[in-house]
Amino acid sequence: MDEKILEYNALDSAVTKEIEEDIWDDIVEGGYLDTYRFTERLLQPLIYIMTRGINVDATTLAETKKDVKKLLAEKIAELHELAGEPLNANSPKQCQNYFYIKLGITPYMNKGKITTDDKAMQRIAKGTAQRKPVREARLVQEIRKYQKLLGTYLEIEFDEDGRFRCSINPRGTVTGRLSTSKTIFDTGMNMQNLDPIFKNFLVPDDGMIFIEPDLAGAEWVVVAYLANDANMMKVVEEQRDPHSYTASLMFGIPEELVKYDDKLIGHQNDEIEIAEIRKRIPDIKNATFIPRSMSFRQAGKKSNHGLNYDEGFRTFAATNEMIETEAKRLIALYHSIYPGIRNNYHERVKRKMNTDRTIITCLGRKRKFLDIMGDNLYKAAYAFEPQSVVSDVLNEGLCKIYEDDDLMYDVEPVGQVHDSALTQCPDNSPERVVEIILKMKEYLTIPLTISGRTFYIKVDFKIGYNWGHEGMTEIKSKSTPEEILETVKRVIHNKKG
Repeated sequence: MDEKILEYNALDSAVTKEIEEDIWDDIVEGGYLDTYRFTERLLQPLIYIMTRGINVDATTLAETKKDVKKLLAEKIAELHELAGEPLNANSPKQCQNYFYIKLGITPYMNKGKITTDDKAMQRIAKGTAQRKPVREARLVQEIRKYQKLLGTYLEIEFDEDGRFRCSINPRGTVTGRLSTSKTIFDTGMNMQNLDPIFKNFLVPDDGMIFIEPDLAGAEWVVVAYLANDANMMKVVEEQRDPHSYTASLMFGIPEELVKYDDKLIGHQNDEIEIAEIRKRIPDIKNATFIPRSMSFRQAGKKSNHGLNYDEGFRTFAATNEMIETEAKRLIALYHSIYPGIRNNYHERVKRKMNTDRTIITCLGRKRKFLDIMGDNLYKAAYAFEPQSVVSDVLNEGLCKIYEDDDLMYDVEPVGQVHDSALTQCPDNSPERVVEIILKMKEYLTIPLTISGRTFYIKVDFKIGYNWGHEGMTEIKSKSTPEEILETVKRVIHNKKG
């Protein structure tokens, strides 16, 4: 082995020990010892995940790469035809000239500069009350997406054994969330935000099935108790569908009507098509407000996901491809039905930022905020405890799974993505799969207490034979062991024919 590498490793070990001796008192006296010990404990299952890796379906990956290249060529040809000239979707200068000069669209800005980034393309593609949607902008988005899919995911370099791996940093973020990146061998990539299409190529090993515990809607649940908001806590304690319930309160219509509207509209976002569908729903006119580009439930879902940390209307509009006036209305409605978010939670966090700038979560993780005082600091502070608690609950459960020798006889942890963990186990005994699911649920069901109220984050599961959305079957937290067994048997039977 190269002497420089040996010397580097020796210094790395020695200097780390010297640092520990110098900062140990600060760790203990500052209240960070429990977090330090937890990080040490978490390192073992993370090393297992990094070492084991995930099996890759190389054949399907190669076929998809060919299909995406064909689609990309078609999209580029259509864009050039509509534009009447070659238009490079990745050239800001060409896009600005085409959309803002040739088409005369008012330029969109980002931090004071003209931009044709993805959010700008979303707005141009969507259109406004005064301007029709622009197909070319949608094509630019799709071309960029396919190019990224090819360059980032479909041409990724795997390890010599054909498995997907990544490096995991247990202290990679200030919230306690893990961060992931390429391995030290320059293979793999960040696991935390994989494209859903790429997940279709990540499959369990032969004779195994994926089990993915998922802390469903976890951050929203934590916010409910931090805000001490009666309406939000009612959703958790009565195990209601939070998105339908939120929409019902926001728009003043029954939950049944919200669900019926969602059943008919689904994920469609074309305003004309949605308006036609809603002609078949006579009671819709009783709503206090009607979102034009999505179902009522989708509006509730997007509000639940985006508005707890004081997101502004422009960001909300761009993220969800809606006009800004509609975004303003939805934000106002959301905070009118859940007043505790701003009145209780946000105000309490602001007071902390204006005094000692320190937040200690209900699980004991401590963070001192040192950034410049202002809206960005407040928003980071609003997000800290919910994100931190969810990651700590998941990682505590992951540690318990790893430390259970009986469970680990069959279970192999292979991934973690903030609020869910990916594992695999043998599929030759459905009864054993159910035992594993129930034991995982037990380990992940951790009591949380905020302001004297104790609650739990529910644990849903997904099982299946590829990590993609369509390759996994849901098992709800409230499912009985008998219902879980029936689902497991069905999924295994469908796979084996």
